[in-house]
Amino acid sequence: MEAEVWYKGIAPQLFDLLEGKGELELDQAAAFVIGFGILGRRQYGAPGTAGWKAFVEPMYRHIDPSLLSDTLTSTKEESIITVGRPKILSSSADIARALQRLKKLLTSHPNPALTKRLLRPILLPLWSLASWAEQFDHRNQNSLFIDATDLLKYIIRLLSGNESSEGISQIISPMIQEILDNILFDGRRNVARTMWEYAPDQKGSLQMQSAIAAKSDEMRDFSRIDVTVKALVRLLSSVPELSQDISLLFLQLFRKWTVESNEPPAEIRTRNAEVNSQDFQRKIIEAKLLQSLIDGFPERLVEDSHQVLDITSEVLSRYHGTDTDEEIVTVALSLLNIVLTSPRFKTSPEHESRLRSIQTSLEKIRKGQTESSTTAKNLLMLLQYRQYMEEPEIDAPSTFTDRQLEDRKIHKLAMSYLTALDSPPPVRVQGLELLSGLVKSNSPVLDISSLLVLYSSLLQDEEEYIYLRTIKALVQLSERHPKTVLRDIVDRYVDPQEDSELDQRLRLGEVLLQIIQSRPLAFVHDIAKTVCEGLLFIASRRGHRAKSEQTQMRREKLMKKKNSEAEEAWDGEVPQFDEDKTQSQEDKELMARIVGGWESKRGSEDVRIRTSALAILAQAIEANVDGIPPYTLSTTVDLCIHILTLESEAERGILRRSAILTILSFAKALDTARREGRTLSFGFVGKSLEDVKRVLEYIEGSDSDGLVRRHARDVIESLQVWEMNMLMPGAGNARTGLDSLEGLSVNPVVGAESRDRPRPRIEEIE
Repeated sequence: MEAEVWYKGIAPQLFDLLEGKGELELDQAAAFVIGFGILGRRQYGAPGTAGWKAFVEPMYRHIDPSLLSDTLTSTKEESIITVGRPKILSSSADIARALQRLKKLLTSHPNPALTKRLLRPILLPLWSLASWAEQFDHRNQNSLFIDATDLLKYIIRLLSGNESSEGISQIISPMIQEILDNILFDGRRNVARTMWEYAPDQKGSLQMQSAIAAKSDEMRDFSRIDVTVKALVRLLSSVPELSQDISLLFLQLFRKWTVESNEPPAEIRTRNAEVNSQDFQRKIIEAKLLQSLIDGFPERLVEDSHQVLDITSEVLSRYHGTDTDEEIVTVALSLLNIVLTSPRFKTSPEHESRLRSIQTSLEKIRKGQTESSTTAKNLLMLLQYRQYMEEPEIDAPSTFTDRQLEDRKIHKLAMSYLTALDSPPPVRVQGLELLSGLVKSNSPVLDISSLLVLYSSLLQDEEEYIYLRTIKALVQLSERHPKTVLRDIVDRYVDPQEDSELDQRLRLGEVLLQIIQSRPLAFVHDIAKTVCEGLLFIASRRGHRAKSEQTQMRREKLMKKKNSEAEEAWDGEVPQFDEDKTQSQEDKELMARIVGGWESKRGSEDVRIRTSALAILAQAIEANVDGIPPYTLSTTVDLCIHILTLESEAERGILRRSAILTILSFAKALDTARREGRTLSFGFVGKSLEDVKRVLEYIEGSDSDGLVRRHARDVIESLQVWEMNMLMPGAGNARTGLDSLEGLSVNPVVGAESRDRPRPRIEEIE
């Protein structure tokens, strides 16, 4: 079957699952299939390919149809055209459904690269949809506007992070500049094949309709300027990554305004030419945006005090007392007042020349008879006495390099991605990627202790992609700081204060396991002793968890109360409607007892966490048995024997399986050391070996768990093979003196002295 036919057939089914029309969590599975299995492959997920046409273009059709690879096809409803009215291309419901699918796809499969690839081409349509929300009632929680705003923030935050990591810090974000240049965007009219526009419908929402070819930018509705300016200001304030863009945008607009206001009058007298309405519209937008920024963000406008002083000095030096000058000077004096009164502003040698120039200009303005003269007089006094108001500081010149400053920006951006309450999964994954880059470059801006706290909190995230990426990040961090990371993880894994849930502890165990497997040779001495002792403490029955016991008692009381109320309501035993009819009553009771027994009894450790600790300990022994102290190994074997003999309940079956496999890992480690010629100061010898074999033989014949019996039989066979191998010389063992076998002309020992001798010859005799 061709790819086009196949994807066209399954696309409606996957879209239904993506919209939540299937079973629980199948929407996430559908998002993974679409995002990773189809769009994640170059052969099918690139623009113009079969997968792109089947899954991306149906969403683009209702957001920006000019991005489609083929022309729009009209439906029966669209074929009926009312004369004088534009044709409706997509209703508000169609647009909302496309946005919901896109949002669900990108949040259920949090791949930052896929998010950028799908959202970047529709940046302006998303901005248009988000800006229209200001024109409608704010109480109208229309999902169309909410989803469009969320998707717009996703792409801005992700691409702002990329720009910051590349060192772009002195220019406005290209996306914000693109939005500013097209702030009144409401459709595409320069595409001959598909011309469309957004327009209000009769239900208080938006629809997509065909655009009038003759309509140009000059004919747009000027009443939307206030609406779009408010929407842009709200967007700038709601995205933390754009805080620097606010200051840069204001400085750019203010500088542009001052330059245009000081143009020679000769250029303005040409009234015989037709007025450029587009340029007039741009000036209105910039003026309104400039005023909105001054009113909304007075503190953020002066983050770069050096640039503000430069512009202010330039404006004040050109003061001539005209009405136009008065308007500009008023704004400049307001900026200067914000800078001088800011607690973060400190005079420095680089400011001295500008402040002297400003002081000279203020003296000139003070002598005039204008409204700004009083303000200039007050600012002069502030400048004269400011040096006495500032607190003296110890000279501490900055020694940060450009790379360190850039790392600090990346670290701040990553933390905002990870700690913001409204960060979607793709943004949080991007934050983890930024931190991973800092760890890889061994950046000095990282505080390892704080980073471990952050990663540990992210392990509690319900999103699978987040905590799996966090596990990978912790393993990467352990390559740089193995001792610090291992000690912190073991302490959180043991959890003596009972601060963590079971799932988080099991994920910490997975981190511990991967660290040991990735760096087995580093697992030695003190760190190996600390880790193994912590694992032994968890795997044993000595731990008591008081908080868990109290929580369990409250849960049992609540369950008994609910059961008694249900029995009273049903006047007897409560029927179970979700029972599996194919399973016998005996099997149901056994499974319920096993699952119920996994939780801690009388405050003891959960069976699952004990099993996890034993499994990690087994892998540690097999990875580097030389690095573990002999006493710890002896205690591990004793613990496994006691688990097999004393904890024979059905619910402890998974624990006994892990205990047997731990003994098997110990035997494998001994055999590997023998084959590699390493001499160990411990092992199975004499009575200890017989005791272990005797217990395993007893378990093989009496345990209630079939898998435990099978494991016991396998371990017994492995021990017997290892015992026989010990009788034979290893690769690095000394010669035993056995040079030949009696009655045969075959030399079993191939040493250096026997290489020149003739090899045995085998002849076939009939």
